[in-house]
Amino acid sequence: MSSFLALPKGVTEETFAKAVKEYRTLLGEARVRTDAASLQPYLAIGIAESESLHTPSAVIFPNSPKEIQALVGIATKYKTPLWTVCNGEHEGYGSSAPASRGQIVLDLRNMKKIIEVDQELGYCLLEPGVTYGELQAHLTKNKMNFWLDAPAPAANVSVIGNILERGSGYTPYSEDFLFSCGMEVVLADGSMLKTGMGGIPNSTSWQVFKWGFGPYVDGLFSQANNGIVTKMGSWLMGAPPPGGYMPFCIKFPKSEMIADIIKPLMFLRQTQIVPNACALVNAGWEAATVFDADKKNHGAFLSKGSIIPGKKLQDGFGVGAWNLYGAVYGTPEQVALNWMYVSGTFQQAFGNKIKIITEKEAKGDPAFAYRKQLMMGGVTEKSPLDRWRAGGGSMRFSPSASARPAECAQQVKVATEIVNKHGFDYLSEFSFFWRDARHVVDLRFNRSDPAEVKRAYHCYEELLKTFTKHGWAVNRTNTGFMDKVADSYGPAMARLHGTIKKALDPNNILAPGKSGIGL
Repeated sequence: MSSFLALPKGVTEETFAKAVKEYRTLLGEARVRTDAASLQPYLAIGIAESESLHTPSAVIFPNSPKEIQALVGIATKYKTPLWTVCNGEHEGYGSSAPASRGQIVLDLRNMKKIIEVDQELGYCLLEPGVTYGELQAHLTKNKMNFWLDAPAPAANVSVIGNILERGSGYTPYSEDFLFSCGMEVVLADGSMLKTGMGGIPNSTSWQVFKWGFGPYVDGLFSQANNGIVTKMGSWLMGAPPPGGYMPFCIKFPKSEMIADIIKPLMFLRQTQIVPNACALVNAGWEAATVFDADKKNHGAFLSKGSIIPGKKLQDGFGVGAWNLYGAVYGTPEQVALNWMYVSGTFQQAFGNKIKIITEKEAKGDPAFAYRKQLMMGGVTEKSPLDRWRAGGGSMRFSPSASARPAECAQQVKVATEIVNKHGFDYLSEFSFFWRDARHVVDLRFNRSDPAEVKRAYHCYEELLKTFTKHGWAVNRTNTGFMDKVADSYGPAMARLHGTIKKALDPNNILAPGKSGIGL
């Protein structure tokens, strides 16, 4: 019987023990752990697969880029793959467990330097362990009037980790990877790369000009396994002046209204009258947000094993079938003018069928307060869906849609039918960006019930197959489905990724299987 919880594929126990010894010579025993207690946090996968498929062999905590360069050398010598995580950026996508059994988790949470926040031009340069909560605290302490673009929840989520996974928030800066600028990366051969303008000695524009010279390479390290990002720049949104931010919510009574909602919404988005990534939240997701602050309703509605009708949720929690959250930003005068356009556009389209809510009408509504914080970059602690169904299972199905009324409505219809057929609630949020809508379906299930785990797996599998057949691509997935999602993009893309991987990481030691890429 092995003395290790798991071993890397093709590596003997004797070889692995030698590797661990070298890792500990470099970092010390406290920062190279193989015991079950230390590895337990990396087994909380949340997805509908056995933990044994994703059990790490060890976890390593480097403190600097130089240590990572040395660690990569040891990993290459002993063929012990490194699965890199930053901090909390994979909720609903497999958490911090590796894609395959036996990989060493390279946890960058100790690399927590806020290297620079430039007050004049509004950018920051961070190490990967810095969380949104820590960056927010730094801005507050130093009285820097910038807003973050934080996902929900974000307090313990790595800023760099979320950007690299192409996560997003809800402010006008919501396309987080678009607002990144300049990376420092350790490659598989141990060399150090600075992207963009970073290759110029003493560059003064590393965090202000994204493109550098020649091919743009930053995307090779996003949702990828071609290098280990050890620093990254990100642009920060300047806070509007007092009176320059007005959040709103519009509640719609019928699920069938979704197509009619999107047409006026996209007019407002494309004209930048509403400049942020608006969230369109269905009754289940919204009810969970209300419940999070109002636990007395828990027994009547949530954590049940059967599907809860939308009408029951609407009546029980006072939520809409769809709940649209957006905001207007600028000077007080701009806000007042743009709000006239927003309210007038929806009133013209729907008359008295809808309920329009601003802060004045919200009167302490917890869902409104939660969304108000998100749309101004506020950092929240936890997901409101965490108590929807007991057992801790969560798989986020994340397809993209063209932000066309008919297409979004069809996605809702198809997803609802599949999810309900497998015995789960349709919990969804659409986020509307420049011309696309990101349709997140959170599949909540009981991981302690083997039959329910099996149903959840087949449900996700059917969602993926059906959406792919319709031409609706998934933009992010969990570790259990990365190969299948990668396959949906076709052989030409797979060949390209494989060619790049072979050139940059011929020993396949950096997160093999990430996004379905390996050798």
